[in-house]
Amino acid sequence: MSQFQPFRGLRYTAAAGPLSELLAPPYDVITPAQQRALEERNPRNSVRLENAGGGEGRYAGVDALLKQWQSEGALARDATPMLYVYEQRFTEDGREYLRKAVLAAVEAQPWEEGAVKPHEYTMSGPKEDRLKLLQATGVQLSPVFMIARDRAGMLTAFIESTVASREPDVLGTSIDGDSHRLWAIESGTYEMRQLAPLLAESFYIADGHHRYETAVNYRDWRAASEVLGPSHPARFAMSAIVAASDPGLVIRPIHRMVPREAPSDWMDRLGDAFAVAHVKLVRGEAERSDELISLLDGADAVAINLNPGQVHRLKRTGSPLRGSIPQGMSDEWAAIAPNVLRYGVLEPLWGISDDDLRAGAVVYSHDCDEVLEFLDDNPHAVAFLLNPVSIESVISLADKGERMPQKSTFFHPKLGTGLVFNPLDA
Repeated sequence: MSQFQPFRGLRYTAAAGPLSELLAPPYDVITPAQQRALEERNPRNSVRLENAGGGEGRYAGVDALLKQWQSEGALARDATPMLYVYEQRFTEDGREYLRKAVLAAVEAQPWEEGAVKPHEYTMSGPKEDRLKLLQATGVQLSPVFMIARDRAGMLTAFIESTVASREPDVLGTSIDGDSHRLWAIESGTYEMRQLAPLLAESFYIADGHHRYETAVNYRDWRAASEVLGPSHPARFAMSAIVAASDPGLVIRPIHRMVPREAPSDWMDRLGDAFAVAHVKLVRGEAERSDELISLLDGADAVAINLNPGQVHRLKRTGSPLRGSIPQGMSDEWAAIAPNVLRYGVLEPLWGISDDDLRAGAVVYSHDCDEVLEFLDDNPHAVAFLLNPVSIESVISLADKGERMPQKSTFFHPKLGTGLVFNPLDA
């Protein structure tokens, strides 16, 4: 059972400047150029907390900034526990979307408890970094992105009634042009009863596995030296909960680039697992990405440079993949695009193993233009464009306890950092 509760958020005040100048993406997608641009927008931009530089001393530096900004009146904590309704408006492939969530504190439980379910594996490095930052500050800076089935429809109803009732408390436009709006709702018995059906739901991590695991590790770290009551903030992870039926749940595929030439006998190595079709591109350079993506319709992958300068569509024939699929995994798990490529192509062609993947044998991008730029810079490399994993597969596989490989999904856009922070003192 997934426990959740309101929390006393720490938020920017008008003294900090417009929210548009203060928002940032999560730490794991911030490029050096974007870091500089965000820092220039406002001296108090949340990137200085979320992705501070400066070696080991940066953790204490972030804690000092948080204290300084509070003393200056740029940050203030809500007087009472709140739930926060959060709306993102964004454009994808020329279409406008809205994605809506409730920000709440969700109990941080180990995966084995089963109330919160992962869908991907994580890496140890980011977790170590996030734990040191949380230990230094005692403040969660970015929410975990969670999905709930919302079978009773009460999450959706709560959000819609809040949005319809009044104007947002704060709004802004992030550096990528997305719109962010936030409503703070003082939450008592009535509000929590409205959302009570969610207590019977599992929560699924869409994005932020590292942040959630860090919350669990921080809880254990605190509990080793003090008694944490059942509702103590340190037992919880600030989370944005989105209904699985939300039309703004957009998942981008994450494409793969192998910085090595394909073996000359690549078609023989694929065996009869794929029908392979050579495709001649016909559109101009400006439309190249759109044309390549369109080739994925009805295919499992689009390969670029298996033969130098050529494009091929790969479609499974139903014959077994030649890679060593782990025993006990379901057919559904084996059929998602990242696994079809991993076991049907990467291993047979280059012998790429899981250890090789962890060591950086493959480069990833969710942007086709970036893939083409990579190939321009690495003309002997091979790239594979993939279809996105569906939200249905994310939930179904998580229910089976079958995690996808790292870099299987890219939920777009990322949640904004800077709308609200979560101090973990009682």
